[in-house]
Amino acid sequence: MAVFQIELRCPEHGLERFNIKIIKKYNVTPELITAKYRTRPKHEISGIIVGRKVSHSEMQDFMVNYFKETGMIDKIVALRLQI
Repeated sequence: MAVFQIELRCPEHGLERFNIKIIKKYNVTPELITAKYRTRPKHEISGIIVGRKVSHSEMQDFMVNYFKETGMIDKIVALRLQI
């Protein structure tokens, strides 16, 4: 199973680490990349759903764009893809 390991600066805790799962689906469009959200306790990303022809660089670009849109890109210390 592949995951993105993300480290970010937090004013309350110092350094926070969390994982975002990569879920590879074969019954979707081969070039699809979309976010999977959890609904409780908050509406936040829990994983990304990718098609079978999506490369690792496209997944990383998607995550960077997601964090730019949410305004968290300046807090991120490290973004690693672990396969």
